[in-house]
Amino acid sequence: GEVSDPADPIEGRSHWAFRPLHREAPQFDSEWARSPIDRYIWDQLKERAMEPSADAGRETRLRRLYIQLTGLPPSPDAIESFKADSHPTAWRAQVDQLIHSPDFGVRWGRHWLDLARYADSNGLDENFLFREAWRYRNWVIDAVNQDVPYDRFLELQLAGDLLPYQSIEERDWQRIASGFLVVGPKVLLGIPRERQRMEVADEQLDTIGRTVLGMTIGCARCHDHKFDPIPTADYYAMVGILTSTEVMEQRYMLGQQRVMERLVGLGEDGGQLNRAYEAYWRSLPKVKSNRKDAEAGLAFLKKQDASGLKDLVGKNEKAVTRLALDSNKEWDERVVLQEEYLEGLTRTIANPPAIPARAMIPTDRPETRDEAIRRAGQYNRKGPVVPRGFLQVMDSGMGFEGEDKGSGRLSLARWLTDREGGAGHLAARVLANRIWYHLMGRGLVRTLDHFGRTGARPTHPELLDYLASELIASGWSVKHLIREIVLSRAWGLDSVLNPAHAERDPENLWFGRGTRRRNEPEVLRDGMLLIAGELDRTPMESSVWYLGDQATAVGANKNRRRTDFKARSIYLPVIRNDLPEVFEAFDFADPHLTTGARPKTMAATQGLFMMNDPMVMELAERTVERLGETGGEARMDAFYWRIFGRGPTSRERADGLQFVEETRRHLRSIKDEHSERNAWALAVQAMFASSAFQYLD
Repeated sequence: GEVSDPADPIEGRSHWAFRPLHREAPQFDSEWARSPIDRYIWDQLKERAMEPSADAGRETRLRRLYIQLTGLPPSPDAIESFKADSHPTAWRAQVDQLIHSPDFGVRWGRHWLDLARYADSNGLDENFLFREAWRYRNWVIDAVNQDVPYDRFLELQLAGDLLPYQSIEERDWQRIASGFLVVGPKVLLGIPRERQRMEVADEQLDTIGRTVLGMTIGCARCHDHKFDPIPTADYYAMVGILTSTEVMEQRYMLGQQRVMERLVGLGEDGGQLNRAYEAYWRSLPKVKSNRKDAEAGLAFLKKQDASGLKDLVGKNEKAVTRLALDSNKEWDERVVLQEEYLEGLTRTIANPPAIPARAMIPTDRPETRDEAIRRAGQYNRKGPVVPRGFLQVMDSGMGFEGEDKGSGRLSLARWLTDREGGAGHLAARVLANRIWYHLMGRGLVRTLDHFGRTGARPTHPELLDYLASELIASGWSVKHLIREIVLSRAWGLDSVLNPAHAERDPENLWFGRGTRRRNEPEVLRDGMLLIAGELDRTPMESSVWYLGDQATAVGANKNRRRTDFKARSIYLPVIRNDLPEVFEAFDFADPHLTTGARPKTMAATQGLFMMNDPMVMELAERTVERLGETGGEARMDAFYWRIFGRGPTSRERADGLQFVEETRRHLRSIKDEHSERNAWALAVQAMFASSAFQYLD
C-alpha cells in the first residue's frame, strides 16, 4: 500500500531490505542442482517453464574462473593440465588454487577500491597529489588476500586508528586501513573551515551509506528522505560521528600553510621524523631570508663596515653568526666564520630531509560533538542539536558502546555488521549481492548501491537471503562465498543465447545461462602484458613518486602521470581528472564516487584505442617474438591458445593465415624489412582488438 510518511523509520522496517534474513527452502528438488544455490535458480526457471542452458565447455569455464578470480587469463599449460585431470575434485582444487593465489587480492581488492573511491590525487579545485595513498591501496590487496572477515575489515576501514594494538607494526597496519576515510575528494580552496568539515563528513557518510548499506543517506541532508526511511535527524546523528573525526591538517605546501589531507608518521620514530620534516618546510622561507641577509653581512665584514653590520643585526639577528660579531677577532677571521655560516645555510636549503614513511590516517578531534541539524543543509543555519547515533530503521537502541568515549566511529563500524541491534542483515545482503554481481554478471538486486524503495527489488529474494546468511555463518568470509558460487552449476552455464531464452528472458534475469560481459580495462591490459611475456607481477609501492605536489598543474603540465609500468594495472596512477588512457577508453570507475557497477559503453574510441595505442602495438610485436618461428598453422594455433584460451576453428585458422599472407605481400611491396614479423604482429593486434579477447563468455 501507500506509505503515509516515506521517511518514517518505524514504518520503513517493513521494506524488504531492512527485514531480518529469512531462508526459505526451494520448492522443487532437481537432479540438475549441485548446490543450494542451484536449487533456488532451478526453482525460478521451473516457475517460468524454462530450461537452463548446457554447461559451458571446460576451457570456457577455466578462462571464466581465471579472469574472475585473478584478472589474468590461464596459460596454455594451465589449460592442458586442467583438461588432462579427470579427477572429480579437479575443479574444486583449481578454485582453491586461484582463491589462494596473490593475484586474487589484486582482482578483488580492486572491486573494493572502486567502492572506496580510491585515487592518488585529491581532484576537484587544487588537484594535489596523495603521495601516500598507495599504502591504503596495498593494504586492501593484502587484507583481501588474507580474507580478513568483512566485519573486522569494516572496523579497520572506519576506526583502525582507534583499535588497541600489541606492537608498532600492528598499530600501523590498523591505522593505514582507516585511510578509507581520508582518500575521498575534498574542496580545498576558498571554503570556510566549518563548511569544509560538513562537506567532508557528507562525502564520507554518502560513501559509507552506498558502499556498506546500499543506502543514499546523503539525500537526507536538507530534508527528510523523499523515499527511504531516513529522517533528517538520522543524517545529522551519523554526520556528528564524522565531524568529530579529523581527516585534514594544516601543512606547509607550495610556499604557504594550507589545510591538506592528514598524514601520520609510521614506525617507531615516525611521529618525530614527521614533525622534523614538517618543521623543515615551515622554517624554509625564514632560512632563505636569513641566507639573503647573511650574504649582506658577509659584504659588510669584507668592507670592515662595523655600523652597517650593527644595523643589519638589529633588523635580523640571524643574519650574522655570533662568532663573526666578536670584535676582538681579526676581520679576516670573522669573514671566514661568516662564510662557513653562509655555507651551512646554503646546504640546509639544498638538502631537504627525505620524506618520512607516513600514511593518510584520521584521528578523533579533541572535542567530539553532537551536530546541529542544518536548515536546508546549509552549514551556517543551525537548528536543534541531535545526539550522535545510527539509522533508527535498523537500530534497536544499541547506541554508543560504553568504551567509545570518542567520535563514535568504532560503534558505527560495529553497528554496520551487528545482526542483533544493527544493520548486519542489510550489510550482508549488500555484500552478497556485490559478490554475485562480479561472478554472475548481474546482481540479484540490479541496483548494487541502492537497496532503497526506488532501487530494484531482488529477482531471487530467498537466494539473496541464503547467500547473506552463508556469509554471516562463515564468519563474514568473502572467499567462502566466492567458492560457494563458483562451485555451483549455475555459475558454469554456457552463455550462448538460445531462442527460448531470447524470447522469455532476454536480460537473463533468471540466470538460465551464463552472462557474457566485457572485460575491464585492467583485464585487457594485464592480459596483453602477460601474453607478451612482459607482465611483472611484483607488488608495486608508489607509482606517483616523480610527480609534483600538484598532480595536474595549472597551465602547461610538463610532468604527467606515467603509464609505462609493466606492473598489474591496479598499481597505475589514478589521478582524478587525468586517468590513464586505457582506463578512460574502457569505462574505469569514476574515482570521485562510490562505484558498485562500472558503466558499460560500446564506443568507437575503444576500437580506435586498440588499433592505435603504441603499447598495444608493442605488445603484439613482443607476443610474436615470444612465440618463435614455428610454421604457419602451428603458429596460428599457438596464438589462439595463448590469447583466447582455445584452439581456432578450421575457418578461423584459414582466415587468419590468409590475412597474414596478404599483409606480408603488401608490406614487402612497400619495402618493409620486417614484413614477416609485422604481418603476424598485425594479426595478433587484431586478435587483441577482437570481441573474443575483450569479452568473457
